[in-house]
Formats: sequence, C-alpha cells, structure tokens
Amino acid sequence: MHRRQTDDYDVLADAAIDDEAQNDGDGGNDADEEPEVSAVILTQSTHYNITLGDNVRLECKVSPADGTVVQWTKNGTMYFFGTMKTQDQHATSYAQNQRISIPANSTDLLIKNVTIADSDTYKCEVLQTNRVTIEHTLNIQEKPKIVKFSASNNGEVVEGSNLMLTCVVGGSPPPQIIWSRDTGNGNERLQEKDGEFSINSLHIKNVKTSDAGKYYCYAFNGVGNKQAEITVVVKSKPRVHVPKAIINSAVNVEAVLQCSVHEAAPAHIRWYKDGSLIEDTSSQFTVSTRDHHSNLTVTPTSDQDFGTFTCEADNDLGKHNRSIELVQEPVVEDLDVDGPKLTWTIHSHQPLEQIELQLRQMSAEGQWKTINVPLPDIKTHEYEIIYPLSEQDLEPGKYEATVKVKNEKSWSQHTPPAFVDIVYRGNSGHIIRPTLLSAISTTLMYLLVRML
Repeated sequence: MHRRQTDDYDVLADAAIDDEAQNDGDGGNDADEEPEVSAVILTQSTHYNITLGDNVRLECKVSPADGTVVQWTKNGTMYFFGTMKTQDQHATSYAQNQRISIPANSTDLLIKNVTIADSDTYKCEVLQTNRVTIEHTLNIQEKPKIVKFSASNNGEVVEGSNLMLTCVVGGSPPPQIIWSRDTGNGNERLQEKDGEFSINSLHIKNVKTSDAGKYYCYAFNGVGNKQAEITVVVKSKPRVHVPKAIINSAVNVEAVLQCSVHEAAPAHIRWYKDGSLIEDTSSQFTVSTRDHHSNLTVTPTSDQDFGTFTCEADNDLGKHNRSIELVQEPVVEDLDVDGPKLTWTIHSHQPLEQIELQLRQMSAEGQWKTINVPLPDIKTHEYEIIYPLSEQDLEPGKYEATVKVKNEKSWSQHTPPAFVDIVYRGNSGHIIRPTLLSAISTTLMYLLVRML
C-alpha cells in the first residue's frame, strides 16, 4: 500500500508537469509577446562647409545600432539605403567610382572628392514604426578662380577714348573683387575717382597716357584668393621733350642738341632750322636717332648758323615739337641756394664781361638794386658761381632776386626769380633766410668759381 501511494503521487506530479509543458507549447494564456524597441538618433543636425575636392562624412549615429536600417535622402530624393555592417557599403545607382558609401560599423554617409553638385540638404531616417530623422546641410566651398580677365580692344586704346576692364570670376561663396594698378608708388588700389565700378568690371572714361600700365584683378572669398593682370597701352600723338631749351656755343665749337619722344606708338623724328627741314644728307648737321631719342650735332661756321632748331615727331595720331635756341650770348641756369650761399651756373664759350645780381623789395613797387659780382679769373666755358650777400646790402623784408650776364656778344636773359626773406634780429643784425627756391645768408661776401 505504501508503495502504491508513492507511485500514485509520482504519476500525478508527472501529469502536472506534462500539462504545464503542453500549455507552454500551445502559447498558454499567461505568456505575453516582447515589445518592439525603437532606435534613436544621437547625432545633431549640422551645417557642413567643405572645400571642393575634399571628403566629408555626414554623421548619423543611432542607438541601438545592431539591426537598425537607415535611409539617406538628398533634397527629398532617396539617396542611399543601408544598415550597420562590418564592411563598407557602396552605392551603385547614384555615385560613380564608389564616391558614396556607408563606412564599416557605422550608419554615417561618406562622400569622397566632393563636387559643387553635392551641395544640398541630406536627411538620415531610421526605418521603423516610429520613424526618427535628422537633417544636415552640405555647402561645398570653392577657391576663387578667374575665368577671364580682358580689356576693351585687347588693352590698346587711344588717348581720350574709354577703357573697359572685365574680370569674370567663379567660386563658392561668390568671390569679391579688388582692382589695383602699378603706379610710380607701387601697386595701388583703385578708388571711385579712378573709374566706375560694377559687379565685375571697371570703366575708365577719357583715358590719359598716365592710365597706361598693368592692372590687377584680385578675387577672394574667405576660402582662398586669386589674382590676374593685364597690360593697358594708351596710344597717343607724340610728346617731344628737350632737356635744354637754350644752348650756348661759338663759331667752330661743336654743339649737341638733344630731344626725346614720349609716346606709345612709333613716331618719325625730324629736325628743322628756322623752319627749314634739315636733310639727312646735310654735311653741316648730323642727325643721330635711336628709338625715342634723337641728337642733332651742329658745328657753326658763321653767325648765320645760330638760330632756332626744332625737333618734331609725328605718328598716325598727330605730331608735336619743341624748339632749342642755339645762341652766342651767355646762358644762366639754376639760380638756387646751397646752404648759406646763393648759387647759379653760367655757360659761355665767349669771354665774360659783366655779372649782375639784381634785387627788388616786394612789399612795394621798389626799384631794382644792382650788385656787380666780380668776374672769375679762370677762363672756361662753364662757371658755377657761389655768392653770399652782406647784411649791409639789404634792409629787412622780402625780395625778388634775378641774375643776368654779359659776354663779348650780348647780354643773357634774366634768370627766373628767386625769393628772399630778410628778417631783422634786433641788436645783432639781420637774418637772411630763403623762401621757395633761394636763400641769402649773413656772412662776408666772397666769390667762388669752379671750372667744370
């Protein structure tokens, strides 16, 4: 009986276990399904500024990552679809050369060697019942490039016409332009007074010869900069320059008359004497011309060979001339100040006979006061005179001073005036100080002649 009771207990227990197992196998009423776990995106929306040609990785970090499926769209259009895997996933439909991929062990989007076309809005979306998204903005930046820098008429314009400079630039963000040009003081930025500016052009009206030279277009946008240059040539009629407008010589003394032509177009140079053309075959005159410079060598044989010689240059746009006087009277130049001394230079192949320094007070219509300057003892054809004035010669005030010289032929012309200011200094006498070009100092009078 005891054994039977024990066996009955075991059978019931086994039956109960079997019933529980059966209930479990049939999906018993007490067991519930596990709820779905929603993934979240941990990355924040970002604005990416990337330089053209670089790589960019748009982040989309999700949690949990295993098994999560994400979809990338570009401006609302499906762009890439993938999950986290142990190897890179490459796009096949949109990108060529595998530029677009999802790197291994991530759901980020990697774009290599970005182009301007990649600039757009990108959205990363987790594909689940409760969808979540983030949105990135990708801006591709490009260093400035100068597509074309040009000038009207290929940079060759006629004086008085208009000049248009155009600089077509590219880049992202759009570059700004600075205009500049070479001047005597280096590269200087152009201002509104120099021309009219538009978005990418510069308009210069009534062009002058001084507008010729190199112009620069400088483009910048914060990513980089670029510069280009162009040379502008301004064509004009010739302009003749002579270093000396009056030259002293003597019979049988050779004189060289010089002129130069400043212009941007080829010019033909001719010499005239008293209005008559000097022929190249002349035995009395020798013309030597090289580029823009011309010399006329004259050896007078009589008084009639002196006179007015004219250098004239002409081209397709016009002509211009300057005259030189070949004379026998003295030529006085460079009335100036050298420290405490009044200085000037005399040119004369003929013996000097008289030197006069003339002064007149400017406060009233005073009379000219003449001071005879001693003649130099040395005979030459060029004299440098250094002459101070004693304070006993002049009262305080402002004076106009000029010099003229006589040789055996004639008197010279008066020099252009110099202006002298004499100030009274109390009991100690006068102070003689220069104004503008000249000065006279308080000291003993002396004369210095230097033979050149």
